[in-house]
Amino acid sequence: MAVLQVDFHSQALKRSVAFQVILPMENFKGPYPTLYLLHGLTENGNAWLHNTRIRMWAEQSGLAVVMPSGENSFYLDIPVKEGCLGDFGSYIGEELVAVTREMFPLSRKREETYIAGLSMGGYGACRNGLKYCDTFGKAAVLSGAVHFFEYPREWVMTLGNTIGELQNIGDLDTMEDTDRNPRYLIHCIQERNAADGCNRFPDFYVACGLQDPLVDANRSVAGALKEAGANVTYEESDGIHDWYFWDEYIGRVLKWLNIPSHEKET
Repeated sequence: MAVLQVDFHSQALKRSVAFQVILPMENFKGPYPTLYLLHGLTENGNAWLHNTRIRMWAEQSGLAVVMPSGENSFYLDIPVKEGCLGDFGSYIGEELVAVTREMFPLSRKREETYIAGLSMGGYGACRNGLKYCDTFGKAAVLSGAVHFFEYPREWVMTLGNTIGELQNIGDLDTMEDTDRNPRYLIHCIQERNAADGCNRFPDFYVACGLQDPLVDANRSVAGALKEAGANVTYEESDGIHDWYFWDEYIGRVLKWLNIPSHEKET
């Protein structure tokens, strides 16, 4: 197995950025099924490596894992296009996938390309899994910060806005019918599905701790996905918004992915 850090100049972000990669090389051969794994607010691309057993589990399952640094962006495009901040949504959903597939022997199949994340990254996995549903076949949301359009405005603007992250979403009334709202994307996919009879929804896994203040928002989004026709696995158990919960549940996510075998011949 190899754990690598890659630095490259991102066109979408208009600057040099880094991401971490786990490649299970010893017992498996490419092209590898791939998980794009997103960190939470105030963290970086090393967070999953430092706080969970993702490295061990990826090695055991033959899964490549790409862990980008999303800053505090919520993995969204910046609305000020003439600015220099760049677009984290298109970076995650388009550029990063294309760049890593050129650099490493990763599967190019939708059914072997996954996205997941915790908290802010859970929102990013939900939003970008839906936005780029032709790229990602499965999406996992752990304790997702999907509360912005699910909870009362007063709660969102106070308890749900810990370091000013609401500014990434924008005015909630204005943005409700845009791709910043997962429910809007769910509706768009539902309309496309109805038009031609296809099901473009990724399969979804959603989990949250019962003592997590975001649990009702996660239940609500999971319910909306299921009602719209997505294949949804929802789980909850005792737990708060912390790494103990996420370490346990990223292991459950890898089992849920049901990763196809790419073992080397002996």
